[in-house]
Amino acid sequence: MNPRAARQTTRLIPLLTVALLGLAALTVHADPVVETVHLVVTGGPNAGTWDGSEERGGCSAGMTGPGSWGNQFSLPKEKDPAKFNSLQLIVPDAKKAASGTKEFLILFRFGPLIGKNTEYNIETRPAEAKKKGSGSVTVDDRGATAKVSFNVTSGEGYKFEGTIDCKSIIRGS
Repeated sequence: MNPRAARQTTRLIPLLTVALLGLAALTVHADPVVETVHLVVTGGPNAGTWDGSEERGGCSAGMTGPGSWGNQFSLPKEKDPAKFNSLQLIVPDAKKAASGTKEFLILFRFGPLIGKNTEYNIETRPAEAKKKGSGSVTVDDRGATAKVSFNVTSGEGYKFEGTIDCKSIIRGS
């Protein structure tokens, strides 16, 4: 190699090193997990144990009304029609739910979010005309984090039991 080419190569090595380190940092960086869900389904075509975590969505307080509790868990990339991919929860009174409440809306979805999927809707809120299913939801609000436990039965008689571990909470006014 001629001396001029050697000097140019020597100058490029630090630049390439910095570029590669930057690229490596981008590839190992991942958004923090905001929630994890553990779900056990007894009965029906989706029976089994399901676990998931996500970096978006999550738990909320006061977003669906004063004193309410909510959750939005979705795995939009999940396309398998047999796999758990979504849990939505609305509890009108989070304080009442601290010791367990029988007033809530919880939805479980299996399969893609859009298109053909299976949804189980358990609606027990008093203001709603069409009630389906039964059970209880407990909200342990710890301020910056929370744990939600549920033990519910759909109108079809399938049982859904599990937890939502909230790593962060979005709080409304």
